[in-house]
Amino acid sequence: MGRLSTGLGYDVGFDEPEAQAVPERGSMIDATHGVDRDRKQLERLTFFSDAVFAIAMTLLVVEVKLPHLHHATGPELGNALLVLIPNYIGFLVSFLVLGRFWLTHHEVMGLLRASNRRLTTVNLLLLLAVAFMPFPTAVISEYVQLRVGIGFYTGWLIVLGLVNRQLIRSIAASPELLDDGLTVADMRPFLRRSWIAIAIGVCAFAAGMVTWVAALVVLTLGSPVITLLIGRYAARKDVAAG
Repeated sequence: MGRLSTGLGYDVGFDEPEAQAVPERGSMIDATHGVDRDRKQLERLTFFSDAVFAIAMTLLVVEVKLPHLHHATGPELGNALLVLIPNYIGFLVSFLVLGRFWLTHHEVMGLLRASNRRLTTVNLLLLLAVAFMPFPTAVISEYVQLRVGIGFYTGWLIVLGLVNRQLIRSIAASPELLDDGLTVADMRPFLRRSWIAIAIGVCAFAAGMVTWVAALVVLTLGSPVITLLIGRYAARKDVAAG
């Protein structure tokens, strides 16, 4: 109880309000700064990743080289363009492969609110595999008839798929990186679909050891089929889990 003088010879009592805990301004600023810093670090990681994907996908077209003819005629140019069919297929397949990885990467990064050292390291390994992809593409475009060429390309596709799966697993192992309202269960569909690229690479490798034509069939026509089958399997698993 406090006393307030009225100036008229008596005092009026009043109740003193209880002390309320007021959050320290410094701690609030530190928390806000920490969230902003995490967001900026994640944005830097995403922008850098997008740039590497864009450069690698652009460099794929370098292997589709302009034919050089001494005495250019219509039939000769037509034949020269037909000779480049493996180059067209290599460019198309690799562009779609990297495009699929970029779509997954884009979706996964959209689920995060921060990154950590482990995620950054695995992401850097993924970008290494992506940046190297134009070289296996050049190999298969030039030596598509050789088992070594097919094996080298499909082997690197498997490596790319495994690193991509490890990236998703590293996020699932650190649920604190996920945005508000998201849990590890939200990463399960991505983990199941991460087998698609690996399965395509394994099937194409096996087919390529028989004949190079079979490998190209798997990479071009078999890829959508494998994607559909694994996608349906993942969807059934998600429904069962839900």
